[in-house]
Amino acid sequence: MIAKKLITPPSTITEIIYDFLKNSIINGQFKPGQRLHEKEIAAQFQVSTTPVREAFQRLFAEKYIVINARRDVVVASVSIEELRDFFEVVRVLDALASKKAVTNLTKEDIRELREMTKKLGRFYREKKIAEYVSENLKIHYKIWSVCGNKYLYQFLVKMGEKYAFYGNQLIFMTFKNEAVKRPSFMDSSYKDHLELMDAIEKQEAERLEKILLSHWGKDFLDKKETMTEE
Repeated sequence: MIAKKLITPPSTITEIIYDFLKNSIINGQFKPGQRLHEKEIAAQFQVSTTPVREAFQRLFAEKYIVINARRDVVVASVSIEELRDFFEVVRVLDALASKKAVTNLTKEDIRELREMTKKLGRFYREKKIAEYVSENLKIHYKIWSVCGNKYLYQFLVKMGEKYAFYGNQLIFMTFKNEAVKRPSFMDSSYKDHLELMDAIEKQEAERLEKILLSHWGKDFLDKKETMTEE
């Protein structure tokens, strides 16, 4: 019997536009508060405004954009309270997934994590904030991938997209006028990652869990003010 080859259906134009807009927002190419023009995007993709409008509706449902009463579409901004709520959830799930992953990590996995942590340290010392946020997330993805629970992994990957979005929000809104300054949350984050790597190498699951339960959002979420553009 000849095995049937699975055929992946081509993406629709709506999906292509949706992916483009979502990635541009997550990566910070489109800034918080920036207006997105339906006709300009339609012209860019040489399509009618219908698939653009459909992509907007998906992004609106996922809270990446805001559509106001005048039907203006702008990239969403985030408040400190929203960040607190987000990190309250992600830190618990990260701790659970990472604790489960400890005994599943191979020697090659640990070697890769060690190299990634060195790269993270380089970005930290060079004050490359966006690169630091991205590499930080890659380390967590690597650990989550061997947690042994596909539903937990898939949910954390979706939350990882939000983390990248929120991370770039913080960079733009908090540090846009202080490009050469290293924010204090990077200090505690990098210290945590060094301890995290040590706990992984020693397979100390309880210690790793304790680190991660305080890791997400440390330092900048204890402030009472809401982030606003200046």
